[in-house]
Amino acid sequence: MKRQLVLSDIDGTILNSQHQLTPAVITAITAYSKAGGHFVLASARPALGMVNLAQQLQLELPIVSLNGALIVQNHLATPQEFTTLFEQPLAAGSARRIYQLIHAHGLAISVNIHAGTHWYVARPDKWSEQEAAIVGFTPETTDLTALLNSERKIHKILCMGDPQAIDVLDAALKTVPDLHIATSRSKLTYLEITAAGVSKSSALLHLADLLNIPIAATMAIGDGENDLPMMETAGLGVAMGNALPRVRAEIGTMVADSDHAGVAEALQKYAL
Repeated sequence: MKRQLVLSDIDGTILNSQHQLTPAVITAITAYSKAGGHFVLASARPALGMVNLAQQLQLELPIVSLNGALIVQNHLATPQEFTTLFEQPLAAGSARRIYQLIHAHGLAISVNIHAGTHWYVARPDKWSEQEAAIVGFTPETTDLTALLNSERKIHKILCMGDPQAIDVLDAALKTVPDLHIATSRSKLTYLEITAAGVSKSSALLHLADLLNIPIAATMAIGDGENDLPMMETAGLGVAMGNALPRVRAEIGTMVADSDHAGVAEALQKYAL
């Protein structure tokens, strides 16, 4: 086996443009796992948004959720329950300050708060409903101000909106260095905010150490800019044919797009 550990993004990677697993991808992942490989789902999604995929794939392995801010072990027999393996929440007070900054700039942005395996919004909107349709479960409605003033650990803030509003927010956040955050664009309309140092790259390093696998024997597959750190850290980074322009420019190895089983191609060519 060329690569003993594979971290794969979900949306635009193992899922096609209809947000579905194709038979070719399921077959390839199953073959790789049966051969002894460790296939890990790594996504900006919350853990509950990956349970159904783990069940379809019959995988009982670590799940890298929220861009690496929370790594959990899934259990096929009890799919709604997880064992936390690693977590890195936002610094105390940072989430509250970010929320205040968004309102101070009057930005039309959907703010989504991820605390552990919970997803909270102030009220449902077109953006959260769109995300709910993708991940397969709906957020909880709550008073975000009260939540952010509490002592709850906040692992990620997902901001969704028109690209122009996201651009303004991204620029504004960069002027406040003491927030100690990392930001990434998984889509032009999505800004993911986590603690500084959180990335799929750090998750890859943590899992390689946990499983005692050399980095040279790892592979990472993705399509978004938030996938670049893990793709550059892995022994081999593989870009999907539908990857964003920056990803295609920086990653030399490319496979078919998500509608043509690019993950299956990657596993067969470079992992087995």
